[in-house]
Amino acid sequence: MKLSKQQFEELLKKNRLILSLIGMSNIGKTYWSKKLQDIGFRPINCDDLIETKLVPILKEFGYSGINDVSRWMGQPYDDRFIANQQKYLSLEKEAMKNIFIQIENEKKENIVVDTTGSVIHTGKDICANLTRCSLVVYIKATKNIKEEMFQQYIKEPKPVVFGDVFNLKKNEKASDALERSYRKLLDIRSALYTEYADVIILREIIKKNMNINQFISLIKQLL
Repeated sequence: MKLSKQQFEELLKKNRLILSLIGMSNIGKTYWSKKLQDIGFRPINCDDLIETKLVPILKEFGYSGINDVSRWMGQPYDDRFIANQQKYLSLEKEAMKNIFIQIENEKKENIVVDTTGSVIHTGKDICANLTRCSLVVYIKATKNIKEEMFQQYIKEPKPVVFGDVFNLKKNEKASDALERSYRKLLDIRSALYTEYADVIILREIIKKNMNINQFISLIKQLL
């Protein structure tokens, strides 16, 4: 959704502004969604919707919560990964369609959609619909923080859709293949996020002490 600064301000004041935050896991989408809630936005978390749909499956393994969703999915070198990745994406598509219905039915409330890192793997139709009904804000991981993101991913795994990016070379350790493939995934996704973004914010310029009003102002400045 292309907006002028004036249109942005008018929609915000009328409680009709719809923002969608996109970017890799651990980049800060959920953090800023929660901050936006403090100034009246209704957050819609796609991870939560997917997790709810996965509850019956997770219970079979004694799992619960987003970290256990990652345990259920596994890593791309695990035998279960391909099938579980496909199931996850199928549920994500359902969740996104549900989100679009919520957006269409809501006319008097600012909304922020906290997407998953894999939203750009849900298909062109869903991504195009996201740009049609919301201002898409891409929080971009710059080169300097990609290493930090990888370490965070290893420390606290989240469900990550690799598609066909992961491959294990002859005599290569699984851990080395994961690191190499994850870095490649970052680059591939960056191009896709950019394609659908209305606003791109470099993660490095978001200060740790930035408040939500400053964050909103930054989005408006970049329109």
